[in-house]
Amino acid sequence: MKLLQHGVLVLGALMALPSSADQVKTDDLIVQGNLCVGQDCLNGEDFSLGALKLKENNTRIRWHDTSATSGALVRQVLENSYLENTVGQSWGMDANQSSNGGLNGFYIIQKSLVSSFVLSDGTAPDYDCVGTSGNPRPVVGTIQEGQPVESEFNCLGIEQFLQLDTLVLGGSAGSGAAVGIGAELADGEVSLGSASLRRRLVHVASALGDSDVLIKSQLDAGLFQDRQERLDGIESLMDMAEQEIATLEEAVKPTVKPKGGGSGATG
Repeated sequence: MKLLQHGVLVLGALMALPSSADQVKTDDLIVQGNLCVGQDCLNGEDFSLGALKLKENNTRIRWHDTSATSGALVRQVLENSYLENTVGQSWGMDANQSSNGGLNGFYIIQKSLVSSFVLSDGTAPDYDCVGTSGNPRPVVGTIQEGQPVESEFNCLGIEQFLQLDTLVLGGSAGSGAAVGIGAELADGEVSLGSASLRRRLVHVASALGDSDVLIKSQLDAGLFQDRQERLDGIESLMDMAEQEIATLEEAVKPTVKPKGGGSGATG
């Protein structure tokens, strides 16, 4: 009897523990109030700035399109290493970089569905994983190209998702914007690429304001007008010079007298 009572108590205690299992709802879910998602959400959350709030140290939204197919293998170059993975099925929106001391900004990214090992490009440091343990461990060489890089603290391989930034908006008032994969973000600039990656800005209307950007048709028209004015001026000077030359030629032209002494008629 005591064993049965003990079993009932244990079962009741287990049922009282919070469940960590996923909850699957196979019907529509309607929330008529506001919603806060994240580990930092509190009772009495302020929703005056919106009905949906993501609140924690790293806020992320991710889309996974199960109908899309992944594209070709993409290589992302990192410091002393690289990642190879496919994108095209997953997109994300990140608010600020997750790494300690990372940049504040808003990111729209293409993201691989699964993580993969970060691989050495032949220059990644090889740490002493056998001898004395350090923090970080001492470097004893370099890792062969194509082999996983090591963590400097525990020598384990590093895995991460491949991420390609497609739009980056800086987080401060003087920050810039980077549009397109590979575009470099810089304060006070709107970047479409980098020193090695150039893009064209197309379908732009003609400039009206003093600070508007001139488009090619306006630039061509301005250059042609200036060039035409110069040509017209040169042509006018040439006409004047030809007239002066003609006047001088007329002034120095010799007078031709008729020949005299004709014979008279004979009878």
